[in-house]
Amino acid sequence: MLKTRLIPVILLKDGNVVKSKNFKSYQFVGNPFEDVDRFNQWKVDELIYLNINGSFDLSYSYRPDSNIDSEYSTLGLIKKINKICFMPLVWGGGIRKLKQIEDVLLNGADKVSLNSMFYENPQLIHEASKKFGSQAIIVNLDLKLENGRYTLYSNNGRKKENIEIKEAIKELEKLNVGEILLHDISRDGTGEGYNIEILKLVKSITDRKIIILGGIGSYDQFIDGARNGASGLASANIWHYKELVDMNAKKILSSNQINVRNY
Repeated sequence: MLKTRLIPVILLKDGNVVKSKNFKSYQFVGNPFEDVDRFNQWKVDELIYLNINGSFDLSYSYRPDSNIDSEYSTLGLIKKINKICFMPLVWGGGIRKLKQIEDVLLNGADKVSLNSMFYENPQLIHEASKKFGSQAIIVNLDLKLENGRYTLYSNNGRKKENIEIKEAIKELEKLNVGEILLHDISRDGTGEGYNIEILKLVKSITDRKIIILGGIGSYDQFIDGARNGASGLASANIWHYKELVDMNAKKILSSNQINVRNY
């Protein structure tokens, strides 16, 4: 039986790590390397970096208090992180070309997380799945409930897409993606817990692995995600304001008969 994964998400804006709320409000919390050192010592199963600026090639603008004395290109940043990251690494943000996927994987990422490419050029996702293996391809669906229906967004929640969630899931199956990352914009940074309704809906449509993200504010909220079929329990902000998240979360999950990896 596959173990449920506990996955920190590091949000990058201008190269700095930030906390987010509803894809609109951002608070600086550190540099992209400090967290990796912590997670190497903790019992996390995977690590996701999401560059939320919207472009792949980016001139990073580090704050003076970020304790970084160099600027890195996107690929330079991935290469540097890979040297100090001892867990599966996922990179997402602004990827729109097959060559960019290849470069990200060659520079140390194990998987890529794609969003805008799904709406702009979905055939490339199918080509990527064939070339690199479906296990390396995650599609990130950013969504929120509006007027009684789920609306999908791209460009970090800035562009509304005209496709129904059920249609999108069926299309992702045809493209042979390995995993789907569900991120509820309205839950982002609220601490209200996962959107279990959308998780149940997607699980009723597909047997693809699902990573759920958005809304975690306490350890017990991970349980609902696991019990309702998520193979990956992702969260961002909680890792910045609570200590020993890995140990406490996995302790609660294990005590509720959730199969997790303990080191």
